[in-house]
Order: sequence, then C-alpha cells, then structure tokens
Amino acid sequence: MGCRIKSQVKLDYIQDFEMMFERMKLHRPREAAVYYTILMIDSPKEFSEFLNIANDLANLTRRPLETGRLCLLKNGLIAKVLFANEDKHHFGRESFLPVHPTAIWEFIKQDIQQFVAPDTYHSIEQHLKLYSDYYHDNYDKYGVKLRRNGTVTIEYYGKWILYNVLHNSLEKGNQLRFQISGDRFFSEEPYKQFFEKLLTMNNNIQVIIDSPVDQEIVEQLHENYGEKLELRSFPNGATGTLRNYVLGKEFAINGIKILKDSTEEPAYIGTAYVDIDDIKIFNNKFDSLWNIAKPIDENE
Repeated sequence: MGCRIKSQVKLDYIQDFEMMFERMKLHRPREAAVYYTILMIDSPKEFSEFLNIANDLANLTRRPLETGRLCLLKNGLIAKVLFANEDKHHFGRESFLPVHPTAIWEFIKQDIQQFVAPDTYHSIEQHLKLYSDYYHDNYDKYGVKLRRNGTVTIEYYGKWILYNVLHNSLEKGNQLRFQISGDRFFSEEPYKQFFEKLLTMNNNIQVIIDSPVDQEIVEQLHENYGEKLELRSFPNGATGTLRNYVLGKEFAINGIKILKDSTEEPAYIGTAYVDIDDIKIFNNKFDSLWNIAKPIDENE
C-alpha cells in the first residue's frame, strides 16, 4: 500500500472551483477543478503526486486528470512553462502557471451569485483570502514565479493573458498598454467583458491594433470611458503576429501567435519580464510604434 501524499487541498476547495468552472461552461469542470486546485495550492509537485491527491479526494485516475489539465490550458486558466531563466524558483516537472483565483472570481462572481445559495456564495468569498495567500506564496506577485529579475517563457491560450492582466490590475491600477491584431477585445465575449473590467481599473489604456475597428464600437467605448482609452492602428497589419502587454513600469509579456487551424482558440508563445530595465525597453518600443500608428478616427 502506497504512502499518502501530504497535501493542503481540501474537497470543499475543489468544489468551489468546480462551481465556478461549471458556470464558465468548461467541458470538464470537475477534472479541471481538481487539477487547478492542486496546482494552485500545492505547487511544485510531480504528476504522480497530483494523481495520488486527485485519487484520494475525488477518485480521479490518470486520464481524467490529464483531460482536466488540457481543459484548463485551452481555456486560458493555466499556461505551460517552456523555459525559466531564474535558478531561484523551482517549477518542477509539472510546469504550469495557474491564473490567480481572484481573477477567476472577479470574472464569474455575478453569474455565480444568481445560481447558488447566499451561504455558498459567502463561503467562496471567505475562502478567496486563503487561496490568494497560497497563490502568492507559490507564484509571487505577478503570477509567473518572478519578483524583480529573471524571465519565464510560456505557451498560453488567449484568455490566459487577460486573466493575468486582470489579476495584476486588481492588485494595482496602472497604465496598461496592448499591442494586438484584431478587434475581438471590443466585440466578442468573453474578451469584451474582460476589457471593460480593465477599463474600470486602470488609469489609462493604450491599444495598438493591426486592423480597422468598427467606428460605432470606438464611439461607444469613448462615450463610456472617455480619455481612459486611447486607440491607434496599423490598418495594413504592419506588426504581424507579434503581441505585447506592458503594465506600467513593473511587468511585461511579449509573444507571438502560433499559426494553427483557424477554428481553434489562438495560442501564443511569450516571455514574461519583471526587471525594471527590461520594462523600460518595452515601453520605449511601444512609444516608437505609438508615434507612427494612426489614431483610429483618422483611418476612415
């Protein structure tokens, strides 16, 4: 008989995230909740340890747990670590970065409130402080196991960056700069919902976009958020598959889109930076592009 793996995960923690993932319409909410909770609370561990904990708490075997992990990856709730230029932090063989639990809650809490009993809702709220403490201990302030030096290169799906941006914006409002390819942030759910939340939290958002944007959408955004949002574009797609995100002087991710079947959710390879000098370089490069891009209202 094998020894029991020590874990801080409890069944009611898993049930909290299972409820959230069900409302988010994940294909395998239970399996995803088991994997996410272990990764968020117990990291770093090997997959065999994940499997023992999952079996003890939820009677999950290898294949369902692997399915839960893939479900999380494709829904942007974890990112896969490809390379870390920082010896201090141990990622382990199960090298994934979960999004912050508070960002998940912020995104889904209004929907949850309509479908669960008040006691259940308040119970999840009370657990969030505990989850945040675990998360901060395991993944540091920006959610990438980095403090003020080093880099980490990751593979992620589109929603991961938005959960990460939302978490960091919740922690501290700041100037936020995006370089993106299309207008899905403004016109498609759940991206539009993420973007509108960000507009309420950050002091200023600047977006460079590689395509024309519907003027009605632009006018509505400016009417709602005024000077907090600035939009410029390269309507001929000058920057291609490159993506950039910079939060003030503190954090940046640059990436490139992986060209896959157009029916799949977009995936990216990107590197996260926390060194102040690196962030300064990204801000300078963004300024250079911003200065030659066209204000949206001049593209007509």
